[in-house]
Amino acid sequence: MNMEMRLLAYYAHSSMREGNQIEVPIPYMISGTNVPLFLNFDDIYEFITFQEISANCILVYLRYLEELCRINGRAEKIVFVSPTLISLVRVDTPDAGLRERADALVAFLRDAPKGRVNLVPHNRGRHWVL
Repeated sequence: MNMEMRLLAYYAHSSMREGNQIEVPIPYMISGTNVPLFLNFDDIYEFITFQEISANCILVYLRYLEELCRINGRAEKIVFVSPTLISLVRVDTPDAGLRERADALVAFLRDAPKGRVNLVPHNRGRHWVL
């Protein structure tokens, strides 16, 4: 584990077990909202132990990628779409909400800047794909 991961693990074990959270601002173009994301101990623990990670961890990673694109002058070419955009649609069975999920994605992309590559993370089972 590298130094950053060790520091994160130390912070999570020493400060986050009591319910403390890490606030992460997420750009509007990723989340579709101006509400920050709050990571809790479980989110950090999944990440540092290489377990299956939540949409929250993916969202933080997208924020990191978006920042790298901005630093390298590529932000105008790529749109990262929040994984929660699709998962917020309530479904009773995996196939029942496909139309609703597609409609939510279409509505977001309709407002997205034209001429960019849209990257949408999706987890259909136990593995995230972008």
